Amino acid sequence: MNRLPVMRQTWANIVWCHWPVDPAMVQSILPEGLTPDLFEGKAWVGLIPFSMTNLRLPGPLSLLSKLLRVNNFGEVNVRTYVRGPDGKSGVWFCTLDSDDWLAVKTANVAFGLPYRLAKIQLTRTENQIHWVDQRQEDSALSELEVVIKSGDSRPARLGLEQFLVERYALYTSRRGKLFRGELEHHPWRLREGSLLLSRIGTVEKAGFRVDAEPYVLVGDPVDVTVYPLHRVG
Repeated sequence: MNRLPVMRQTWANIVWCHWPVDPAMVQSILPEGLTPDLFEGKAWVGLIPFSMTNLRLPGPLSLLSKLLRVNNFGEVNVRTYVRGPDGKSGVWFCTLDSDDWLAVKTANVAFGLPYRLAKIQLTRTENQIHWVDQRQEDSALSELEVVIKSGDSRPARLGLEQFLVERYALYTSRRGKLFRGELEHHPWRLREGSLLLSRIGTVEKAGFRVDAEPYVLVGDPVDVTVYPLHRVG
């Protein structure tokens, strides 16, 4: 496998808001070759906003990313967890909303990922974080306002937390063929959060009905290295 990176970036202000769902609901939206990755018999869907900052191409191409001014933007994704035909686990992105037009077009073409242009707003204080995502093409609206538990951040706990957040690969489908992409970063450091407000229009537009209380976590920033896609199956 080619392990030369295609880009580096920093993820910050990340919130994970997850709900358990019926595995059949997840299977119904997946392409052939993927199956839901389960934790204690349940599939999970997540609404995850974050800031993507300091995006840069490797080596001498890093200047190009600065000139194009695509190095900082907001992203809000709806995702679930899958296993591929190679037996490995990864993320399946239902939608990825971004407020940067060039980033959207680049990700659509280069990675086959379902990026959509949106208006994304972030407001943050020491103990509170507020994300709003208004997608352009269908006006789907999602909003998370979270109070962050005080104290030092900590590693993800064994079990559900690691299942939900320690994900280092994705699957995507391009022209009917499955591809896997991998990334690297230090393990997440987390704090728990409680919701003051949630609207989940982008989750519903992705085909999910959720009614349980969500599991909410907030993460410290991480520096991420992204590797090229390779075909699987």
